[in-house]
Amino acid sequence: MALSIFNKNRYEVENAKFISDRAFYLVVAAALLFGFAVNALEVVFLADIVVTWNPIVFLVVYLILAIGGVCINAFSRNPALSFIGYCMVVLPIGALLAMVVPAYSIGVVRSAFIVTTILAVIFGLLAVMYPKIFYSMWKVLAVSLLIALIWSLVAMFTGNYFSSGYVWLDWVVVLVFCCYVGFDVARAYARPKTLDNAVDSACGLYLDLINIFIRLLAIFGRRD
Repeated sequence: MALSIFNKNRYEVENAKFISDRAFYLVVAAALLFGFAVNALEVVFLADIVVTWNPIVFLVVYLILAIGGVCINAFSRNPALSFIGYCMVVLPIGALLAMVVPAYSIGVVRSAFIVTTILAVIFGLLAVMYPKIFYSMWKVLAVSLLIALIWSLVAMFTGNYFSSGYVWLDWVVVLVFCCYVGFDVARAYARPKTLDNAVDSACGLYLDLINIFIRLLAIFGRRD
C-alpha cells in the first residue's frame, strides 16, 4: 500500500485500471530487462556501424529521440504510448553504448556491470526500508546533478576531465544517481499500481542505472 504522504501525487489518475503489486513490479523488472537486452544487442551488432555515423547528426537524433521519449513517458497516461516513449529512450542510448563500450576492455565492462548491480541492489533495499528519506531528496538531488554536470562540461572544455584528478567527479555523479535509484524505487513504491506507472518507473530506473554504468566505465577505464 502506498505511503499516506504520497496518496495525493501527480501520478494518481482517476478511472485507472489498477493491477496487483506483484504484477506491477514484474512489469518494471521485465521492462528493465528488455531495455538492457536491447542495449546489449546494439553493442554487439552496431559497434562497427555507429563509428561511421556523422557525430553531429547522431547527437541531434540522439537528443530528439531521448528527450522526446522521456517527455512522452512522463506525460502519457496510456501504457502503450509510454512504452513507445521508453523505447525511444532505450534505442539511442544503446547506440551510444555501442560507441562507448568497445573502447574498454572486457574486464572493465564486467567490473562496471557488477558494481552497478551491487549499488542498485543496495540503494533499492535502502529505499524499501527508508522510502520517506529518499523521496524527500529530490530537490537536493536535482541541484547536485546540475552542479556535477556543469562541472563536468567545464572540465571537458578545459581538457582536464580525463585526468586521474577528476575521478572524484565521476564518483560524485555515481553517488547522485545511486540516490536517484533510491528515489525512483521509493516513488515506484508510492505510485498507484497501474500498468502505465510501471512503465514510467522502469524508464526512470533504466536511466539511473545506465548513467551509473557509464560513469563506472569511465572510472575503471582510467585505471585500466
